[in-house]
Amino acid sequence: MRKHPCLLPSVALSLILLNPTLPSIAESVGSEEQGWFFSANVRLRTEYLADSFRLVSPRQDHLQFSRSQLGLRYQASGWSAELEVQDSRAWGDKSLSPIGTDDVNTLEPVIAKVEKTWQMNSGAAISLSAGRMTLDYGSRRLLARNNFRNTSNAFQGVHLRRTSANATTDVFYTLPLQRQPDRLDRDSLRGNEFRLDKAGRGERFWGASYDYRYPEANRTVAAYVFRSQLSDRGGRPVADRELWTAGSRLTWQGNRLDLEAEAAYQWGESLAGVLSSEADQLDHRAWFTHLHLGIDLGSGVNFRAAYDHATGDRDPFDGRNERFDRLYGARAFELGPSGIFGAAIRSNIQSPQLALRWQATGQQTWLLSHRWLSLASSRDFFVPGARRDVSGVSGDDIGRQWELRWRWMSAQSPVSFELGAAYLHKGAYFTGAGDSLLNPPGTGNSEYLFAQLTWSY
Repeated sequence: MRKHPCLLPSVALSLILLNPTLPSIAESVGSEEQGWFFSANVRLRTEYLADSFRLVSPRQDHLQFSRSQLGLRYQASGWSAELEVQDSRAWGDKSLSPIGTDDVNTLEPVIAKVEKTWQMNSGAAISLSAGRMTLDYGSRRLLARNNFRNTSNAFQGVHLRRTSANATTDVFYTLPLQRQPDRLDRDSLRGNEFRLDKAGRGERFWGASYDYRYPEANRTVAAYVFRSQLSDRGGRPVADRELWTAGSRLTWQGNRLDLEAEAAYQWGESLAGVLSSEADQLDHRAWFTHLHLGIDLGSGVNFRAAYDHATGDRDPFDGRNERFDRLYGARAFELGPSGIFGAAIRSNIQSPQLALRWQATGQQTWLLSHRWLSLASSRDFFVPGARRDVSGVSGDDIGRQWELRWRWMSAQSPVSFELGAAYLHKGAYFTGAGDSLLNPPGTGNSEYLFAQLTWSY
């Protein structure tokens, strides 16, 4: 995000809109810039989906989305205060469109925090933040500020960070914001109604992480542990959980090769679904892993071979839950577009991938990806489609997913463009072989298109 220092906070937004060439009055004290900083971002996107893989959906869907962000930050003498308001809206949905709190959240202050930073004689820095905030960690697979998705995960709490030349340590305790209106109030969501998000002790998320960068080996290692607690709130039933997630990540960058490996193990107690009672508490044991190898082929072309696996529940009647909980991670950057598509998710999945990324010019990027999608457990849910065959007769073959993207972005222009398409060639899972009410025969192969324009200041 580019930062633009301006003069008067009370009239900053008007001045930004009327005069984008405002002079900078920020001053530097040591290495710290001080003053007022403003940012703005508007994104418009249209999405089209035909022959969805979901259990309940229209045959064709065509929706429009907008996301606007306004940010204000003041920084001085090791202190900073930051406010960011995000407005996410959707139009054109039908009665069965898969619209929810991932799409709509109007006029929400996702960031409203104060932060204090201490510079140590050793060169390290310690910062403490308190208030509303968004969080990005590591690979972003388990904790992320969402990018492609129209709304963002946000949290209320405290975050302590220590950074040095080669290491970063994070400790945080938060109450995740519960986006309002919630998914059960569909009419309010479809009307883009405003309600302030809530944080309550029915949902808590906290943890710690340590990342170390080897200065001469182009290698990083990381370890983390997260605690996620969720229970019914305000008369709204949820699938309760009390989970620990511990994981590690390794990255290595060579002259023409790059490698990443990440794995996490999850344990605790959880409920199988929203309608389960406390008497149905299940012993939770699950894991996920990601591996990829990238090869620089020259001329801006990079080839990647990857594999993703997240466990599913092998037996719905054994008193255990082995379905991996994806926590607050993002997926579109790796598993394919989300939005009204989103055929892949880090829960009950095994998926090899081959991909080519081409940096065609300084502004243009192309991506071509092919994924094989199958269930880790044929008796558990195909989570994105809300489908299930507890007998397992339908098998585990979800199909093959193709993805093509083009992006134009220039440091000299405030505007960027992106076009994308995805195609799910449905596998044997959708033939209805299991005669399951929750997995009837599917329609044709899924076709998805999107186009978006982003303006940033």
